[in-house]
Amino acid sequence: MKITWNWLNEYVDLSDQSPRQVAADLTRVGIPVESMWTFAPGVSGVVVGFVEEVAAHPNADRMRVCRVNIGAASVSQIVCGAANVAAGQKVPVATVGALLPGGAIGAADKRGVRSEGMICSAQELGLDARLLPKSMTEGILVLPDDAPLGEDIVTYLGLDDTVMELELTPNRSDCLSLRGVAHEVAALYGKTVHMPEPLAKKLPRAAASLPLRVALETPACSFYATQVIDQVVNRPSPITVQMRLLAVGVRPIDALVDATNYVMLEWGQPLHAFDYDAIKEQTIVVRQAREKEKLVTLDGRERALETDMIVIADPVHCIGLAGVMGGANSEIAEGTRRVALESARFDARHVRRTARDLGLRSEASARFEKGIDEEVLLPALARAVSLIVEWTGGVAASDVIVQGDGHRRQPAPIVVRPSRVCDVLGFDITVAQMRDICLRLGFAVDGDESALQITPSTRRPDVTLEEDMIEEFARLFGYDRIPSTLPIMPLAAGHLTDAQQVRRIVRQTLMGFGMQEVWTYALQSPQVAHRLRLPDDHPHAQTAPLLNPLSDERQELRTLLLPSLLDVASYNAKRQQDGFALFEIGTVFAPRALPVRELPQEERRLIGLFAGLESVQDPRQAARNYDFYDAKAHLQGVFARLGIEDVTYQKAAHPYLHGGIAADVILGGETIGYLGQVHDLVAKAFDAPVCMVFEISFDALIRQAKRALAVTPLPRFPAVERDLAFVVSRSLPVQKLLDAIRSKAGEQLVSVRVFDVYEGERVRENEKSVALRMVFRDTAKTLGEEDIAARIDAIIAEAHTACGAVLRS
Repeated sequence: MKITWNWLNEYVDLSDQSPRQVAADLTRVGIPVESMWTFAPGVSGVVVGFVEEVAAHPNADRMRVCRVNIGAASVSQIVCGAANVAAGQKVPVATVGALLPGGAIGAADKRGVRSEGMICSAQELGLDARLLPKSMTEGILVLPDDAPLGEDIVTYLGLDDTVMELELTPNRSDCLSLRGVAHEVAALYGKTVHMPEPLAKKLPRAAASLPLRVALETPACSFYATQVIDQVVNRPSPITVQMRLLAVGVRPIDALVDATNYVMLEWGQPLHAFDYDAIKEQTIVVRQAREKEKLVTLDGRERALETDMIVIADPVHCIGLAGVMGGANSEIAEGTRRVALESARFDARHVRRTARDLGLRSEASARFEKGIDEEVLLPALARAVSLIVEWTGGVAASDVIVQGDGHRRQPAPIVVRPSRVCDVLGFDITVAQMRDICLRLGFAVDGDESALQITPSTRRPDVTLEEDMIEEFARLFGYDRIPSTLPIMPLAAGHLTDAQQVRRIVRQTLMGFGMQEVWTYALQSPQVAHRLRLPDDHPHAQTAPLLNPLSDERQELRTLLLPSLLDVASYNAKRQQDGFALFEIGTVFAPRALPVRELPQEERRLIGLFAGLESVQDPRQAARNYDFYDAKAHLQGVFARLGIEDVTYQKAAHPYLHGGIAADVILGGETIGYLGQVHDLVAKAFDAPVCMVFEISFDALIRQAKRALAVTPLPRFPAVERDLAFVVSRSLPVQKLLDAIRSKAGEQLVSVRVFDVYEGERVRENEKSVALRMVFRDTAKTLGEEDIAARIDAIIAEAHTACGAVLRS
C-alpha cells in the first residue's frame, strides 16, 4: 500500500511531525514503512507559463518559436519541437538555470533562433512514463486553464510530496486505505481524523429519473448499492488527482475511472462504474456464472467462467466479474454520458477463488479478499458520486438503489481482564492507560478494573480476542517502552526426546555414509499421482487438497516422499551432477476420509535416493552406477546402528517401481516401506535419471530402535570362513535361501552374505548360481574341521529341502 504525505495530512494534522518520524513510529507499532521517496525529485526553476504565440521556425520544419509568458511581466522566447504545442496553453516552463532530472537548462541557439528555456513534457519532469495516460506521453504536458501563472511547478503538481510504501500483514486490511492509515497515525499521536464529507453539497438532480432495477440471486452478495448519474462529460480528472494517483502507482484514465480509484484508495471500498446504456433492460442481476459462460474483461482477455464465480449481469449477458474486474461490454469510454455506480459487499472466499483461478488479481480483489469495512459502503458511494458530479458536470439521475439485507455485522464486545494483560505482557499497565488506548483506536470501552468490555471499530475485523487487545495495548504503549526483565524459572538439564535421539542417529549415520540431507516442500501438484502411475483408487492417490493454494504446483499435501526427491534428482541431473546420494526425513499426510472433513493422518518417513555414479574413495576402483544393493546396504546400515534386527525383504510390485527390482521392507511382521529402482516411465515423467530408492516409516524406527546397544568383547578365538555356491531357480528369492542356512547353521554362525550371483552359460537357462560366504566362530575354543563339517552338511541338506538348491560343482 502506497500513500503520500500531503494526502495523509488532509485527514489528520501532522504539521508537528516529519515524514521520517511518522515512518519510524508506524514501523515501531507494527505497520512497517518499507521504503519512502520523493515523488519526482530533482526539479527546480520550473514555473507555469502561458503560450501567447506560436510561429513557424524559419530554418526547421518540425520546430516552433513560442512566446511564453512566465509571470511577473516576463516573456520568454522558447523553441519547441513538440507537435501539440499551441497558443493559449498553460504549460510547465523550465527557465534558464532550471534543474531537471536530465540536467540543467540554459539559453541556446537552435537553428539560428535563440531559445531561453524549455517547455517540458511529463517525462522530463521525472514522472513515470509507464503510468502516464496517453495524453501525457504525446508531446509537452498541457496544464489546466486555471493553473496560476508563474507558480512553481513543484508546488503546483506536488512533485516534492513524500511517498511511503507500507508493508502490511494480511490481517491489517484496514490500512489498505488512507482512512485506515489516518486512524492508525491518529491513534499514535492522540489526534483526530477528519475525513471529507461524502456529500460535500447537495447534488444537482436530473429533471427525469433514469430507471434501474437490481436483483440479487446469490447469497455470495449480501449487499448491493448503486446510483445513476446522467449528463456526464467524461474528461480528464483534475491535475492534482492525477498526480496523486501517479504517486501511488495508479494510472490516471479519465474522470469516471479516476473517481472510483481515488475513493477506493481514500475509503478502502472498491467501486465500479458501468456504462448505463450498455445495461440491457436497465436491470442488474448479481448471480453465479452459468455453465460455459464467457466474459471479455477490461484487459481484453476472454475468460472462461466457472459456476462458483460471482458475476454482475443484465438479463442478456454477463457484464462484470464481481469484486475482480469489469467487462469490456460495459466499459466506460470517452463518449459515455450515463453511468451506474456500484458499491457492494461480496463474499471474500468467492472473490479469492475467482481471482486465483483466473490468474486475475486486482486492487479491488485484494481488498475484498481481506475484508472490507461495511460501514463505508454507502459513504464511499456518496463520495464517488459527489466527485463525479463535480469533475464531469453530471447530475444525479436516481436515488441510491439498495438491495440486500443491509445488515451491519457489529463487532462482538471483547472481555479483557486488566490483570491478565499485565501477566501476558510482563509489566504493569494501568486501566486508565488501557482506556486511553481504546479511545485513541476508536474502540468503545466500558467496565471496571476487574474486567473491561471493549467493542472494536468495524475498521478492525482482525481484533476479536482478548489476546488481540493485549497486542493492541503493547503496540500503542510502545514496544520500546517495555522494561527489560530477566525471566525467573527453575533450571533443568536439557535432553533429547526418543524421536529427536533417533533422528540425530539416523542423520549422522547416513551423512557418515556420504549421503546429503535435503528438505523439500510438503505440498505437491495434482499431477503427481498420474506421473507415479498410481490408479485412482490407490491409497497414495487419495490426497488432501488445500483450500487456498499459493500456486498450481503446490495444491495438495503429499502422501509419499518419493515425488519430492525425484524433483530434486531432476534439478541436480540438469546441472551436470554425475552422481548423488540424498536422504530426507519428512512428513506425509493421508486423509482419514474424502472429502476431507478433519485433519489428515500425519506420518514421518525416511527416504534415500541414489542416482548416477557412486562416489569412489579408492582411486584403484573403477567408477560404477549406484544399484539396488547400494540402497539396501545403506538401509541395512541404519537398522544396524539402531540395533534393529528383525528385518526381512519380500519381493513386491509397486506402480512407481521397476518390476523385478522392488521389495517391501518388513519389520517385525509389519510392512514399513519399500526398496527398489524407480520405474523408467516414472523417472521420465519427472525428467529424472535412473534412481534407486528406499522409503520407510520413520515412526516405526522410533518404536523399534533399541535405547541401549549391547557391546560384545573382542573375540579371543579365530573365525572360520566357508564359501558355498548353490544352483537355484532364477525365481527363488535369495532371502529364502539365507533363512534356510541360518536355521541349520547354529549359534556359531556369525554372518552369511552373498558375494556373487551368476547367470550364464554354465548354468541352465532358468537357473542361477548364488555364492555365499559364511563366517563361524566359537567363543570358547578354536573351531576344527570336524566342528564345521557337520554344520556344512546340515546347511546343504536344508538348502536342498527348503529351496531345491544343488551344490554347484
